[in-house]
Amino acid sequence: MKITKDCTNCGICEILCPYNAIYPAGTNWRKIHNKYFIFCDESMIYDDFWSPDHYYVVPDKCTECIGKYPSPICNTACTKFAMITDKEHWESEEHLFAKKEYLETMPGLM
Repeated sequence: MKITKDCTNCGICEILCPYNAIYPAGTNWRKIHNKYFIFCDESMIYDDFWSPDHYYVVPDKCTECIGKYPSPICNTACTKFAMITDKEHWESEEHLFAKKEYLETMPGLM
């Protein structure tokens, strides 16, 4: 999933995301030793999905809600239609299920 510039930063997607894959504009994150952290260090190099202007989705944590909901809950909840499928970073259903299983085994993530 990907959030477009149409995002108004309402935050509903962040609240609903079952894997905490959505972050507010400007917040940086990092995965270190299989744990996720939020950083405020302005000197860090940002990833290509990061946005200084609107919420963004961390692909490592997004499962498109496979096995949880019939469709991505963020897309269903977004009233501005700012949440779209990221066709550039398409993942198979098998890969999304594997990611879901992996994320659910990480202590403290859920």
